[in-house]
Amino acid sequence: MKRLLALLLAGILTASALSACSYLPKKGKSTSPTDAPLPTYVPSSKSSKSEKAKDDEKQDPDVASSNARNKEVKNDSSTAVISDYIKDAKESVIILPGGGEKRCAIPEVLLSSSDAKAANSEIIKTYGTYFDDPEKYNYVSELYYEAYLYDKFLSVYVKEKVDGGNTTGLCYCFDITDGSELSAEKLCSMTNHDYNTAISTLKTNLTSYYDGKYSNLKDNDEMRSKTLEDSNIKASKMFFNDSHELTAMVQIYAAVGGGHWVEIIPAE
Repeated sequence: MKRLLALLLAGILTASALSACSYLPKKGKSTSPTDAPLPTYVPSSKSSKSEKAKDDEKQDPDVASSNARNKEVKNDSSTAVISDYIKDAKESVIILPGGGEKRCAIPEVLLSSSDAKAANSEIIKTYGTYFDDPEKYNYVSELYYEAYLYDKFLSVYVKEKVDGGNTTGLCYCFDITDGSELSAEKLCSMTNHDYNTAISTLKTNLTSYYDGKYSNLKDNDEMRSKTLEDSNIKASKMFFNDSHELTAMVQIYAAVGGGHWVEIIPAE
């Protein structure tokens, strides 16, 4: 009886051992969650750079603001304002007999270049004496300037109009990056305008303007020819107007008034 009980007990123990062995992992394979392999993600270089930039910005707020500034500022001229490059050289307000007033002003170009210095000297020499004794020049009905900043180009147009309608003027176009004054040909080449096309367009527009206004003048053929000569058209000073359009100041000759003056004519 004792022997039988011993055999039964041995059988039970053997079965339990075999059952336990069936749940053991195979050699080299672990079911522990901490040992399980983790998935690996390899981002593209673009994504990696973007994430790194974001991490940098989180760590250092100055990085974020610097990146914002870099997006906002494309080049030095993109943040420029007109007052950085020009101001009134002389200005005067005259009270007219009828109670109105006449404001006159001429500019000073604030670029540090020999071309800007020469332009300022020419402006003062041509129109500066007006401000020393305005009453002496009461025949001048207008004396003012216009200035436009487009990209890196500073355009300046000084205009004087006298009683009778004749107009004189000075015109300049500067590259603000180096202060150089630009010829019409140079300006065209820097702004993807074909110079010959601009001259041709200018001549067409000038002819239309002239014939529309002075076709009834007698003995004016010589003056018309002088105005439309290629040499006169090519001597025009080109600049960008307030609409960023290529424009030119052209000498006009006609058998009327003082005989010659300037007009602003489109070149595109």
